[in-house]
Parts: sequence; structure tokens; C-alpha cells
Amino acid sequence: MKTVKRFDPLSVMRIAAIFYAAFGLLEGLFLAAVILPLQSVMNPAPAGPQLPWYLVGILALIAAPLAGALVGAIFGALGALTYNASARWVGGIAVEVTESLAVARQPL
Repeated sequence: MKTVKRFDPLSVMRIAAIFYAAFGLLEGLFLAAVILPLQSVMNPAPAGPQLPWYLVGILALIAAPLAGALVGAIFGALGALTYNASARWVGGIAVEVTESLAVARQPL
């Protein structure tokens, strides 16, 4: 058994930001797919100037991944720092690791 004693907060922050941005993109696609068809149903005759519905869909495609990356980076770093602090007290997570020899494949 090996023990994970520490995570590098910047490394976790980068990976979390990438994952959360990907999920944010999926969320933005979903929001755009829901918002854009509703443009004619929600307010067929708006009173006064309003933001066009297609811009709301486009903003969802841009803002959701950016917000997801920001939230993922913050909470990824906080999670790594919290883990590192608690691992000093209780010893970290025990992981069983098996080592295998990589067999090189010969080209045909």
C-alpha cells in the first residue's frame, strides 16, 4: 500500500478548471438549446428594448464554461489545500498500486 500524502494545489486547480469548463460547455449547450426555441413563445411582442434571445443563448455558450472554469479552479485548489492539511493529521489516503512491466510491441 502506498499513501497519497499531498496534492499540488496548482495542478489540481488546472485539472478541475478544465473539467468544470467542459461541464459548463455542456450546460451552455443545453441552455442555448432550451432558450433559443423559446424566443418566439416567451415574449412575442415585447414592450420596449430588450436583449435579443439569440444573444442570451450565445452568452450561455460563453459564460457557462468560463464560470465553470473559475468555480472549478477555486474549489479544486481549496479541495487540495484542505486535503493536504487533513492528510498531515490522519496520514492521507492509502492506495494499492500494482506495478507491471510494459511490453514493447514490435512493428509488423
